[in-house]
Amino acid sequence: MSEEVEIVRGSGNIYRDLGYADAEARQMRAELVAEIIGILRERKLTQRKAADITGLAQPDISRIKNADLKGFTIDRLVTVLNRLNRHVEIRVEPASDPESFPIQAE
Repeated sequence: MSEEVEIVRGSGNIYRDLGYADAEARQMRAELVAEIIGILRERKLTQRKAADITGLAQPDISRIKNADLKGFTIDRLVTVLNRLNRHVEIRVEPASDPESFPIQAE
């Protein structure tokens, strides 16, 4: 017995595909956390050492390593990256698909 499977190409933002209203912010936080996880792995930092460097509590480092984003704002994650000797730059560009961000009349 075989079922038909429909394959749908995603937008590149899983949160948008799932219909989250704050999809862009969620995607940005996920990308920042992925960068932090990569740095921690690259430097082979223990959670304790990472906590000392970043100023976070060890349980927060554990949550980051498990990609648990609850409670982490974009500015908090940028601060963590700064403390890991990374410069974070935010760019504003026109949307590639203007229809994905409709202007709502009031």
